[in-house]
Amino acid sequence: MIERSCIEASEETRIKEKILMYIRKSDEGLTYDELRDLLEREGVYIDGVCLRKIISDMIRERIIIKELSDKKRNKFVYKLTPYDLLYY
Repeated sequence: MIERSCIEASEETRIKEKILMYIRKSDEGLTYDELRDLLEREGVYIDGVCLRKIISDMIRERIIIKELSDKKRNKFVYKLTPYDLLYY
């Protein structure tokens, strides 16, 4: 099965790097809406489905994790994996 990509690979890599940068700066993790707002402030406009695909790929690759947050009204937040915290 051939997978169609929403964006080019180089653009996807750049977005992944930005997502990691934002998550590293956050102590409590970031919600999907917060990540999207931060990207848009930098002029990165991406279709929501494509952004969710990038985030889910990062979760499957164990770069980030998705957790339920008590501090953010029981929303899911994205954080670095505990393994990655040792190296960043």
